[in-house]
Amino acid sequence: MGVISSKRALGFGVLAALLFGTHSVIARFLTSDLHGLQIAVVRIWIAAAVLFVLLKFSKQAVFPIRFDRYKLLAIAGFVLNYAVFHIGLERTSATNAMVLENTAPFFVLVMLASVGIERVRKVDIAATVLVMAGVVLTVRHDIDIGTNALSGDLLMVVAGFTWAMFIIGSTKSVQNTSAPLERLQLLFQILFVSAIVLTPGFFLFSFEPTGADLMWLVFLAVFPTAVGYFLWYEAMAGVSTVTAALLFVLSVVFTFINSVVFLGEALTPGMMIGGALVVGAVILPSLLESNDESPEGSES
Repeated sequence: MGVISSKRALGFGVLAALLFGTHSVIARFLTSDLHGLQIAVVRIWIAAAVLFVLLKFSKQAVFPIRFDRYKLLAIAGFVLNYAVFHIGLERTSATNAMVLENTAPFFVLVMLASVGIERVRKVDIAATVLVMAGVVLTVRHDIDIGTNALSGDLLMVVAGFTWAMFIIGSTKSVQNTSAPLERLQLLFQILFVSAIVLTPGFFLFSFEPTGADLMWLVFLAVFPTAVGYFLWYEAMAGVSTVTAALLFVLSVVFTFINSVVFLGEALTPGMMIGGALVVGAVILPSLLESNDESPEGSES
């Protein structure tokens, strides 16, 4: 298995989280004109097309697609997450969606401990508790508690669980790769199969996007999806499964930073403390992994 250093992996993870920070807000904007399933399908197809072109340009084989249990787990998690997330986003706020989907690290811990796929360390548990507390503190001023969005919130919890499936399947699949192009190929194959499975949902509703909708759809597909996921896969090659999940949660920090810088939102003590907790939670397990050659080495 080819891996990268923990520090380099963290760098890729931070860049991915920066792109992921635009995800919920843009998708929520698009739901005003488009159905969630349509957003999901178009987004994945465009991202898959971008990755296909990159693979062809790099002369990397695209097919055949060979399935194993981890790749199937990643595909199942991705398909279910995209369907549930984009539908749930129509029924709740972007903030609630962000908080509840980011319960994924908790579900990763539970699934790893239950199935025994990977050893769960005490530091992983501590980091997960810290990151959940940090997320709530960071966005608590915007959380809509006691609204009529209960169905959407429940869907977002399910999205967190399915995202944990995707993270575990992806991380284990990435650990069987030896080079960036192989990880690019893996990501393309997961997106391609997922797009095929989700495509029938596109035709259930009328598709009438505005020019602005199309622009943001392309942005969402190219940057947070194609580029963001590839950077995240590169990070997975150098960290444990739990740390890979925690890196995704960093997107919450970048979301509130963007809100402060570009939207003039007030910076509260809760935001700063919450952001510090999230960053600390990501760094904590990585410090123990930094001297290991691979994520598996830190679990022995």
